[in-house]
Amino acid sequence: MKDKWYSYNSFKFTKAQVKWALANIITLRNGIWPPSHKESGYVGEPYKKRVSHEGSFIKAASIAAELDLRIQRAGVDGLILEFLYAFEPEDELFVIEHIAQCLHLETKEVSQRIRNALYFVSGADRKAGSYSQYIKDNYYTLKIK
Repeated sequence: MKDKWYSYNSFKFTKAQVKWALANIITLRNGIWPPSHKESGYVGEPYKKRVSHEGSFIKAASIAAELDLRIQRAGVDGLILEFLYAFEPEDELFVIEHIAQCLHLETKEVSQRIRNALYFVSGADRKAGSYSQYIKDNYYTLKIK
């Protein structure tokens, strides 16, 4: 995730973008858009001056707020999703197995719940209805085979 970067204008809540945003959620909640890893560090005068009618923190905070709302609607599965991707673990499988042990669940079930929450949280528009109804309506699509 460290080599990826998304601009505010290109942010559409795709699965990859949601994972990236979760890895940067603290920064976004503080109203700071993570800098591009390709930035040179040059701090000279910009070529064009742009005037904005909103605070610079608005874009980052709005993405964080929308993401928090979607995670909250996914309940425990959303929290598991946030826990997994917010800290960018070196070994995802180890973390999933650890979560499964702590919750007394099978590893496959935890993986399924994370995947379901990711599908629910991602997407350009917020899903209508509850998370449980979304799972029922998309059971065959979401089921890991």
